Amino acid sequence: MTTAQPVIGRERETAALRHAVGHVTDGGAAFVVDGEAGIGKSSLVADLVEYADGRGLRVLTTTGTLAESSEPYAALHLLLYPLRAGIPDLPQPQRRALDVAFGVTSGVQPSPLLAGLAALTLLSDAAAARPLLVVVEDLHWMDVPSRWALRMIARRVGEDSLVIVMTTRDSDAAEDPGVRRLHLAPLDAPAADLLLDGVPGAPRGQARRDLVLRAEGNPLALRELGRSASEEHARDRPVVGRVEQEFAGRFAGLEQSVRLAVLAVALSGSTGAEEAARVAARAFGRFPPPTWTEQASASSLLVWEAPRAIRFRHPLVQSAVLAVASPTERTAVLRSLVTEHEDDPTRTVWWRAELTTGHDYALAEEIAALGAGRTAMSDPLVASRAYERAAELTSDVVRRVERRITAAELAGLSGRIADAALLVQRARDEAPDRLLAARAAWFAEILPTGRTGLAVGDLGPALHAVSEMQAAGGVEDATTALLHLAAIAWDHTAEPDPGDPMLVVVEALALPDDDPRAILLAARTEPVVRGDHVMERALAAAPTAEDEESAWLLGYALNLVGEVETARVLLDRALASMRARGELRTFPQALMGTSMTTYLAGDVAKARSLAEQAESLGRDLGDAGFSAAARCALAWFDALEGVVPDAEQIAGGTQAGAQVLRSGAMRATLRGAAGLVDLLAGRASEALERLRGLSDPAHDGYHPWFGVATSHDFVDAALESGRRGDVEQRLADLEQLHARWHAPIVRTAVDYTRLALVPDDELESAWVTLQHERWAMPYVQARALLRLGRRLRRARRTTLARAVLHAALDLFAAMPAPTWEERTRDALRAAGERLPAAGARDVELLTPQELRVCTLASRGMSNRAIGEHLFVSPRTVGAHLYAAFQKLGISTRQQLPGVLPTEAEAEADGDAVDRAARP
Repeated sequence: MTTAQPVIGRERETAALRHAVGHVTDGGAAFVVDGEAGIGKSSLVADLVEYADGRGLRVLTTTGTLAESSEPYAALHLLLYPLRAGIPDLPQPQRRALDVAFGVTSGVQPSPLLAGLAALTLLSDAAAARPLLVVVEDLHWMDVPSRWALRMIARRVGEDSLVIVMTTRDSDAAEDPGVRRLHLAPLDAPAADLLLDGVPGAPRGQARRDLVLRAEGNPLALRELGRSASEEHARDRPVVGRVEQEFAGRFAGLEQSVRLAVLAVALSGSTGAEEAARVAARAFGRFPPPTWTEQASASSLLVWEAPRAIRFRHPLVQSAVLAVASPTERTAVLRSLVTEHEDDPTRTVWWRAELTTGHDYALAEEIAALGAGRTAMSDPLVASRAYERAAELTSDVVRRVERRITAAELAGLSGRIADAALLVQRARDEAPDRLLAARAAWFAEILPTGRTGLAVGDLGPALHAVSEMQAAGGVEDATTALLHLAAIAWDHTAEPDPGDPMLVVVEALALPDDDPRAILLAARTEPVVRGDHVMERALAAAPTAEDEESAWLLGYALNLVGEVETARVLLDRALASMRARGELRTFPQALMGTSMTTYLAGDVAKARSLAEQAESLGRDLGDAGFSAAARCALAWFDALEGVVPDAEQIAGGTQAGAQVLRSGAMRATLRGAAGLVDLLAGRASEALERLRGLSDPAHDGYHPWFGVATSHDFVDAALESGRRGDVEQRLADLEQLHARWHAPIVRTAVDYTRLALVPDDELESAWVTLQHERWAMPYVQARALLRLGRRLRRARRTTLARAVLHAALDLFAAMPAPTWEERTRDALRAAGERLPAAGARDVELLTPQELRVCTLASRGMSNRAIGEHLFVSPRTVGAHLYAAFQKLGISTRQQLPGVLPTEAEAEADGDAVDRAARP
C-alpha cells in the first residue's frame, strides 16, 4: 500500500472527512473541497483514501481531465466501471440510460438527470453491500453531464452508507444543500515552515522566510520553489503563476524531442509513452531517447505509473506546457496526432478544427453535428463551442449566422453571458435577411445582461423582434419565441398585467384555434378575458392529446385558466413521459405547474412533493431563479400550516432569486401566503388588507388569478373583521367575473362566498345541498364546511354541526392539512364532542416526504420504483419507510392501506363529503 503524503495544516478538514468515513454506516455525507491549484486538495483526499481503506470501505475514484472534458459521461463511466456488473439489475429506463451513455447500446444520449438517477441507484446498491468512499477530483475539468450527475448524486446520499468527496478549483460555486463545503485557505507561516522541513534542499534562514512570503501559503509552491531555491521568480505574479512559471522553465530546459513528447501528452491527455514518442518522432523527424520519460520525471513534470501509463505530476504542469509551447511546436504535434488517430475522426475533430484556417464545409458540418448531439444531452458548454467553431468554418453567410445564433443561445444556457452577447452581436452585424436579423435581435433581448428592455419590464423590443420574425415568414420561430416571452411576462416581470401588450402579436401569428400552442398563448396572455375560449378548445382537444408536448401545453393552459380535473390528468401524463425520458428543459416547469394543479385538486402532500422535486432540480440545474420560484411555491404550502414566508430565504441570497420575487406571480404568491398566516394567527384585519390588493387593479400586488384563488381567505378575514360589506362586494365582483369566465376556480370562489353570506335560517338547507356536491377545489370545500359547521354550532344546531365538521375533517385529513384538521377538531370539541388531543393520529407525525413514500408503497411500488419516481436512492426510500413504520406503529408494507388511504381507494369510495355524511 502506498502511504499518502503527510497533510500539514489541515487538521480541521482532515477531522471532518475522517469523521464522515468513520460513521458512514450511520448515514451518508458529501463534501466539496475547493481551493486554488496546488493548495493541497489531492493530498487531503489521498490521506482520506488511505484512512478509508484501513477501515474497510470500498473506494471508487474518478478524475476530470482537459482531454476528456468534451467526452460526455467520461468521468461517470470511469467511476462506475467497477460496478458495471450491477447495471443489468437496474430499472429498465436507468439501465438503458447507462448502456447508451457508456456506449454499450446505441441510441440518443440520456439526460444527466436520468443518468444521474441510474448512477445513484447503482451506488446505493453497492453501498448496501459494503460502505463506499467516492472520490471525484478536479470537478472543474469534468465533462458537463458527469459533473451535473455527480453533484445531483451528492445531494441525495444522506441515507446511504456512502461518503462523496469532490475537489474543485471553483471557489465561487453556489452552496449545495446537503453538501458540506471545505475551503482550503493558504497555510499559515508555522505550517509552511513545517512543510519545508520535509523538502530536500529547502533553504534556511532569511532565504526560507522570503520563500514562505513568495509562496503565499500554497503547499505546491512551497515544495516546487523550495526544491529550486531560486531567487529569480517574478514577485509580481500570483503564486499559481509562479509555480506554472517554474514548471514552464523545466519544460523549456528539456531536449526538443523530449519536449515534443511531453507536449503530445498535454494535447492528447491520454497518450501512452510509446504513442507520445511516435507523435514526437513524426513531428521532429527522430524519436526521443528511450529515457525521455525518466528525464521528464526527473524534472518533476511527469509521473510514471506501471506498466505503461504516464500522467502529469500536477494539473499545473499541463497548463504550463500548453502555455509555453511555441505555435510551431503545437502545430507540428497536432498534425502528428491527427495522423496517429486518422481512423478515429471523433477524437481528432477538435485538433483538425484548430489546424484548419479559412472555411471548410465538411469539417463545419462535422462539428455542427457534434454540437447538435451535445445539445440533445444537455451539455450547452461544449455544444456552444462546437457551433461557434462551426460558424467560423462556414462560408455560407446564412448558415454561419444561424450557427452563431445557436452558439449564442447555448452559451447563455451554460452561463457564458459575455460570450453569448458577443456572438449574437456578430450575428446581428452579419445577418443577410430580415428573419435572421430578427432572430438575433430577439435573442439579444432575452439574454440576462441587465441591459435589455426585459430587464426593466419593457416588453417592447422583444415584441418587435417577434413581430419581425412573423413578418419575415418565420411563424414557427415567432411562435416559439412568443411562448417563451409569454412565460417570462407572466412569471418574471414587474408588470401587474403583462398580457395586454402581446395581444396584437399573438393575433398576428394567426395560429389555428385548436393548435395547443395557440391555446396556451391565449391562456398566458388573457386568462380572464379568453378563459372560456381556452377551456372550450383545450377540453375539446384533450381526448386526443396523447403525445407529451400536446398534453403539457393543453394541461398547463387549463391550469392557467382555472380548470382542475382535466388539467391534472394531462399534466400527470406529460410529467410521466418527461420523467421517463429524464427531460430537463421543460420538466422542472412541468413539476411546478402540476404541483399547483394537484393542490387545487386537493392532494396537498403530493403537490408539496412535486414542488420539492422542482426546487431540487432547480439546484441541480444551477438555476437560482427557478429554485427561488419553487421555494415560493413551498412557502404557499407552508402557509397552510401557519409558517410565515421568509422572502430573503426564498430568494436564496442571489440576484436572480430576488428578481424572480419581484414578478407579479411570485409577489402574489407571497402576499397570499402572508395573508393566510395572518388569518391563522388571528390577525384578521392585517390579513384582509394583504389579500385585498390581489383583486385591486390599482394595487401593485394585483393578480386576478390569485385574487380568485384566495377569495376564501379574503371572505374569512373580512367576516372576522366585521366587514360584511366587503364580502358582499366580493360576491358581486365574483359573480360578474363568472358571467364571462366560467372556470371551476371562479365557480368555487362564488360558491364559498355565497355560503358565507347565507342567513342563519338557511344553514340547514345549505348543508343539505353541500353534502351532495363535489367542488373543484376540495380544500376550499373543506374550509366552507368548517365555516358552516361553526355557524351551526353557534346557532345551537349541535348534532348537525358535528356532522358537517366531520365532513370537513375527512377532507382535511385526506389532503392532509394538519393545522386545519386541528382547527376542525377544536370546533368539534366546542360542539361538545370528546376527541383525543392533537397528534393522536399517527399519520400526522409523518413528514411530507415520508407520507409520499408511504402512499406510493401502499400502491405496491417497490423501493426502486419509488426512488425513481422521487429522484432519491432506494436506500433513502427504505429509511423513510422505516421511520414511518415506527411512527405508525406498523411493521410491514401490507399494513399501510389500513393506516392511510390510497388514491385508488379514495376514487373507488367516491366523494369524501358523501362518506362523511352517511350515518
